[in-house]
Amino acid sequence: MKNNLTALRSALLVSFLSFGTAMSAETTKSTTTATERHSAAANATNTKLKGSDRNFIEKAAKSGMKDVSVSQTAMDRLMNPKVKEFAQMMVMNHSAVNTELMALASAKGVVLPPQDMKQDEKWSKKNKGVDKDYMDEMVSNHKDSVELFEKAAKSDDAEIAAFASKTLPKLQQHHLMAKDLQKAVK
Repeated sequence: MKNNLTALRSALLVSFLSFGTAMSAETTKSTTTATERHSAAANATNTKLKGSDRNFIEKAAKSGMKDVSVSQTAMDRLMNPKVKEFAQMMVMNHSAVNTELMALASAKGVVLPPQDMKQDEKWSKKNKGVDKDYMDEMVSNHKDSVELFEKAAKSDDAEIAAFASKTLPKLQQHHLMAKDLQKAVK
């Protein structure tokens, strides 16, 4: 009787493990199929998107992530209260724009680049002249962003043109503010 019970337990264990393996394989197959469908849909959307529009989304994402990252990292080292206030505004405003851009990228099937962590390292090591360096960086970044968004506002893609046109005035305002603050910290 004890041998029969042991044999029955062994048989149940083997059956359970076989069933679990089969279910795991089926789940993996179904996940892979869903992933492949999503990838195919993204590629279909991607093929309709002009290279210049894809390039805009990728560059805008890199720039936006950089502005937030640099501002967050430099904030504790900034001495001038107006520069610190500007950095806080950059984090808040650019984070909101980045969220909108991520939704647009997703809708257009564009995979955004990962955040460049080297920026955080660079700014976390700065101790002297941080206000001036930060404002120089913000002036340069916003000059480039304004030019990028001006071009994108003329896109044939209505959604991209609308996003760029809506965001552009705020970027122009940031650029002017950054230039004024840059003069104040020299």
